[in-house]
Amino acid sequence: MTRTMKRYLFTLALPVASAAAGALWLLGLPGSGRPETAYETASVSRGPITRIVSTSGPVRALVTVSVGSQLSGQIRELKADFNTEVKRGDELAVIDDKSFAAKVSQARADLAAATAQLANQEAQLVKSEAALRLAERAMERTEALAAKGISSPAALDSATRDLDMARADVTVAKAQIETSKATILQRRAMLEQAEIDLDRTRIRSPIDGTVIARTVDVGQTVAASLQAPELFKIAQDLRRIRIEAQVNEADVGAVAKGNPVTFTVDAYPERRFTGRVTQVRLAATELNSIVTYTVIIEAANDDRQLFPGMTATVQIETDKRDGALRVPNEALRFRPRDRSGPPAFADGQSPESGERTRGGHSLEQLKHELQLSNEQLEAVRAVLRRERAERGERTADRNGPLRAAAKAAEGGQRRRTAATIEETLDPLLTEAQRPLFDRWRRGRENSRPGTVWVLTASGSLEPRSVRVGIADDRFAEIVGGDLKEGEGVVVRAREVKR
Repeated sequence: MTRTMKRYLFTLALPVASAAAGALWLLGLPGSGRPETAYETASVSRGPITRIVSTSGPVRALVTVSVGSQLSGQIRELKADFNTEVKRGDELAVIDDKSFAAKVSQARADLAAATAQLANQEAQLVKSEAALRLAERAMERTEALAAKGISSPAALDSATRDLDMARADVTVAKAQIETSKATILQRRAMLEQAEIDLDRTRIRSPIDGTVIARTVDVGQTVAASLQAPELFKIAQDLRRIRIEAQVNEADVGAVAKGNPVTFTVDAYPERRFTGRVTQVRLAATELNSIVTYTVIIEAANDDRQLFPGMTATVQIETDKRDGALRVPNEALRFRPRDRSGPPAFADGQSPESGERTRGGHSLEQLKHELQLSNEQLEAVRAVLRRERAERGERTADRNGPLRAAAKAAEGGQRRRTAATIEETLDPLLTEAQRPLFDRWRRGRENSRPGTVWVLTASGSLEPRSVRVGIADDRFAEIVGGDLKEGEGVVVRAREVKR
């Protein structure tokens, strides 16, 4: 075949191949590359859902006491070190006590001198009283002689003066005795203070516990001025610990005393420890415009593997549902491309966040959650029949000029129906059902609206309005709406080539 003939055949084949490719694309045959939307679904199921608040915080001892010195001096001896187990009253350290012992000796000598002075003053009182008696007898004799005209007026004046001086001496002696007694009390107090200071040279443990910090060594000088210097830090009973977890203000409302907690520490990454929330402190901490609250968690530490200062990664269980009707979180985020409006919650948003509204439950779910008897179930059915009757009276308004008002009235009716169901069930509940009822009511009050999409048999998408309760990192609870266990809900869409 000549080169001219080949060029001619190639020119004829090119348009034929182009036409064939176009036909394949139009007919949608395999390999045509025409995109097609495929939907991935997941089944509505029942199972546990646990709402978790994640945070972290340091491990602390339940009680930590800083032990200091009220005296200044040089550390002569250390009797406790890191990790030493101590009892209340045990000596931890000794400050050089020579100067304090000397002060005690001086105080004792001062007290002895004051006691001797008191004895001297008491003897002076006895002497003054004897002189007073002598002056009184002399005065009596002088007065008798003066009455007879024998004694002169000068003698009478002298006797009177001697009597007054004797009386004054007695008064002075008594006052000196009182002064000596007061001096003795003062010297005794000074002795007691000196003995207290001497005793304080021995630093003792105020509690039973473990020494977790020591900041002094032998020979170091302790200077106590306005504030006692810290020498030791003692943790009381490390068989129980607490965690000071910082919880964001957006999550702290869900945390309450008694919430169960699980946590891990880097030292034992494979072990999960358990505890409970014991306190939610009201004082806020603000750092870089982020507000957090301190949540105190207590946990057992019988094997003492948790040390003060460790960082705990904490998960606080704020709510839990067993056997809840649930859908994957992706189902509430999904929206068809040709549909407008936001998803039930955006990527990264918690399903339970957003506006808090009230909503009803399906009868099947209500029966399952509250374990209702036939009598209780019939009472709920009566409420629902009344609701349907009232709703039927407004059907004509839905497509008329009062459509918005009818829709608003219908929402109010649903809330009233839920409240009526509560009032109806309350006196009929057993003791075992009441905690379930309280949990159901909390779930209803904290639910919010959402939409999921169901793939019909014809391949089209059908929206279903639901009420969303609590959620974890995988599933969201469905507390109301037209959705049954086993139905398939769309979780994502992707384009495939045929």
